[in-house]
Amino acid sequence: MSPEKNTKTKLAKGLFTFNGITTILIGALHTYAHYSDLVTIELNKMLSYDIPVMGQNADVYKLWQGMSLMMGLLLIIVGLLVLVIVKNTPKDKYPPVAASLVFIAMLCCVIYAGANFFGPPQFYGGMFGCVLQSICLFLTLTKK
Repeated sequence: MSPEKNTKTKLAKGLFTFNGITTILIGALHTYAHYSDLVTIELNKMLSYDIPVMGQNADVYKLWQGMSLMMGLLLIIVGLLVLVIVKNTPKDKYPPVAASLVFIAMLCCVIYAGANFFGPPQFYGGMFGCVLQSICLFLTLTKK
């Protein structure tokens, strides 16, 4: 393997790994915030009412709690899957194109949610991750 290809391979894997670790950290922070700030008696009282969901009454507080908790835990799981992919990719090979495309799709959802629901930190964080993952994908697609 040429030194240039070796450097590109390491950079692609490094970016892929960085995005995986960042996803785990964001998931852990979200899960921590869920338990430290979002599970409160005050919020329970404010959001304790029912709304119709698929023909059934559902408690808003319980729905919100479930979605919040699952978001944090699923981010951790996605990050761990990314690290498993990197670990199982041979040393001289690039990360799989399909995995990068799926990760970019997830980050596009993060960008959309940041722009429409959560605000600038999530929007710009998603943009940053998407740029890094796109560089990883570019290096993979232009391998020589």
